[in-house]
Amino acid sequence: MFKFINSIVAEMKLVTWPTRSEATKDFGMVLQYSAFFMIFIVIFDWLVKSGVTQIVKMLVPMIK
Repeated sequence: MFKFINSIVAEMKLVTWPTRSEATKDFGMVLQYSAFFMIFIVIFDWLVKSGVTQIVKMLVPMIK
């Protein structure tokens, strides 16, 4: 068990951690991508909803 924990500690010493400016830049990119995909999904959802609504409106009179 201790050998495993020691190997984890040794591996963590080899990790290259990002600088504060790199982390800030990466965080900004994550926010940008998240906003882009949120807008994309909202628009896609609206288009699908509108299309399904129109199809249902066309089919309902045919069913009656």
